[in-house]
Amino acid sequence: MSLLDQLCQTVSRLFKQVFRLPQAMADAIKQRQQRVVLIELEAERLDRIRHPEKYRGK
Repeated sequence: MSLLDQLCQTVSRLFKQVFRLPQAMADAIKQRQQRVVLIELEAERLDRIRHPEKYRGK
């Protein structure tokens, strides 16, 4: 009976992971997009510090 219980638990965990996969992928894509935006903002900030003459009057 123990083997059957372990098999059922394993199958149950597998189904849970399969159903969570799309959400996990969406979360990973969202995090990646946020990192890209932060990197771009940081690059602009550093550029403004290094070359303030390019940004005068803006």
